[in-house]
Amino acid sequence: MSKSWPGSWPTRVTGQAVTWRQTRAGVYAYDRHMRSMQVYNDPAQGPQRPPIFRKGFPGVILALTGAIVAVTLIQFNAPDDLQDWMFSVGAVAGGPSFDNVYRPWGDFAPYVLHTFLHGGSFHLMMNMAMLIALGPIVVQGLGQTSRSAILFLIFFFVCAAGGAAAQMLWYAIDAQDGIAIGASSAISGLLPAIGFLRNGWRGAWSISVPWIVINIVLAVLGGDIGIMRIAWAAHLGGLAAGFSFPLFIGLSRPAR
Repeated sequence: MSKSWPGSWPTRVTGQAVTWRQTRAGVYAYDRHMRSMQVYNDPAQGPQRPPIFRKGFPGVILALTGAIVAVTLIQFNAPDDLQDWMFSVGAVAGGPSFDNVYRPWGDFAPYVLHTFLHGGSFHLMMNMAMLIALGPIVVQGLGQTSRSAILFLIFFFVCAAGGAAAQMLWYAIDAQDGIAIGASSAISGLLPAIGFLRNGWRGAWSISVPWIVINIVLAVLGGDIGIMRIAWAAHLGGLAAGFSFPLFIGLSRPAR
C-alpha cells in the first residue's frame, strides 16, 4: 500500500498493495444473517447463477466497489497535475517531507479517501475481489434495509480511519517519508466482523489472528515483498477498528 518518496507528492505509484461462543448480540446477528441468506442443505438446490448476480446481493457493495474502481481508473489515467492533486487530497502521508503539507480538503480527508486510490491494476483487483467476497456477509449481518447499508458504509470508513491512524503513528515512530493508499485498511476490518457474526468474540479473534501474524512478519521484513511495500500498520489498525462491529449490530436493531 505504501512506498517511500524523498519529496513531494508522487505522479506515479509503482508499488502494489497497501495495503459461536454465542453472546446475546452474536446470536441476534447470526439469526438475522441466516434469515437474510439463501441457505441450502442440498447443493442441488443451490442457485444456478453466480452469487454476485443473485437477487439480494447488497447494492451498497456494488455501489462502493464501482465508486472505488471509477476513482482509481481516473487516477491511473489522469495527467500528472491531476494525479498530484488526488494524492494531496486522499493519500495518507507521513515523514519529514510531509510536515505541514497542504491538504486541499483538510487533514482528515485522507483517513477515508485513501481507500479510493491504488498502486496499480493488481492492487485494485485484489482489493475489490476481497470487498466483493467479504462485504456482503457483513452487510447481511446488519440486515437488508437502507439503514443497514448506511451502517455498513460508516463501519467501512471507521475501519479505514483506524488503518490510516495506525499508519500515521508508524510514520511518526519511523521518522521516514511514506505514502499509503488502498482499500485494504478498511477491508481488514471486515475480518473480525465476519468472525463475530459466526462465533461471537471467539470467532472475531480466531479469524483475525492469522492476519495479525502475517502483518507482524511483514513488519519484521520491513514491509517489503519484492518491489512492493505493504502498509502493515494500516492493515493492523483497520483490523483493530473492526472489533467495533458489535456496536453497529446494536445500532442495526429495530427500535422497541
